[in-house]
Amino acid sequence: CSYGFLDVVFHHIADTHVAHHLFSYMPHYHAQEATEAIQKVLGDYYARDDRNVFKALWQDYEACCIVRPDKEDQEVYWYTN
Repeated sequence: CSYGFLDVVFHHIADTHVAHHLFSYMPHYHAQEATEAIQKVLGDYYARDDRNVFKALWQDYEACCIVRPDKEDQEVYWYTN
């Protein structure tokens, strides 16, 4: 995801979020460098979302699935949206 021109304001937290979760104590000013290294190590396993953050939020909200039990005290669950 990207905040567009606001990426600089938010210290690139959207496009360096994986590095943030792996190394939460790392200063933000090393996050882009760490992200590049992580992408090289993980290769195709690195999940990336290039959508604009606002478009991503809306699309994910629209596709959100709800999990609810069939009946109380049963272990049967239904996935709906």
